[in-house]
Amino acid sequence: MELEKKPTECASKEEIRAHIDQIDREIIRLFSLRFQYVSEIVKFKTDAESVVAIDRKNQVIKARGEWAEEMGLDKETFQQIYNFLIDHNISKELEILQAGGK
Repeated sequence: MELEKKPTECASKEEIRAHIDQIDREIIRLFSLRFQYVSEIVKFKTDAESVVAIDRKNQVIKARGEWAEEMGLDKETFQQIYNFLIDHNISKELEILQAGGK
């Protein structure tokens, strides 16, 4: 995704909002793609314990917080976002597993 202008080049709040909307659409597209992978990983999991994978969950949350911090963002905020996202994905994975992995 390439934006027309940098944030400092925008001349109005409408222009900035249009760019924010474009970015948010791309973020959601990427979350959708991420979820496609999450749905597929269930093929390689055999039980609820392998779905929950608490060590992996903690590792991912920690890493995403560090990545956010490296980009000048608030580490704790992004750890909370990923905690919520992973919990949601775990519940979806469990549904898929219980339905026979389909």
